[in-house]
Amino acid sequence: MKIGLLTIGQSPREDLTPEIKPLLLPHIEVVEYGLLDNLSPEEIKLLRPEMIEIPLVTRLRNGSQVQLSERKISKLLPKAIDLVKTRMDVRAVGILCTNDFPKTKFPCPAIFPFDYLKFLINQILEVRNLGVVVPLENQVEMAKEKWEREKTIVVAKSPYIEGKAWDEIAKTFTQRKLL
Repeated sequence: MKIGLLTIGQSPREDLTPEIKPLLLPHIEVVEYGLLDNLSPEEIKLLRPEMIEIPLVTRLRNGSQVQLSERKISKLLPKAIDLVKTRMDVRAVGILCTNDFPKTKFPCPAIFPFDYLKFLINQILEVRNLGVVVPLENQVEMAKEKWEREKTIVVAKSPYIEGKAWDEIAKTFTQRKLL
């Protein structure tokens, strides 16, 4: 059986896929595809967010970071999921982005991580205090609203560029009594 992993950036996602594969049954084959795989740098620039939009952040094949419009990416998702389903003959597609995309009808099961994270945190773990890391400073307020917790601390750190160290972020959460 095959499943597809669809990134909103470019594939392969050498930073994510090796961590996902051990969580799957051994007989499941993973194929990757990126929304930006066949786009030129000029075409990728056209997907940048407008000034009023909160951007999505993803990784290009060369490891660099790019910001994209949620609205524009949402329009590309159904066609990309269909492409992965038909060309790569997969049973389901996992979306490698934690954005809470609007759900539409897809040609196969589409797995959106945010749905599962929200269920796990709210229903299984019943977390009241939450530490969240987002890639950009201008995503902090949106993340606080999105999680609706008694106490949510959101810190900005892109996984794709140099910045705060992870131990510094952990100290921030510890000092604010989250860990």
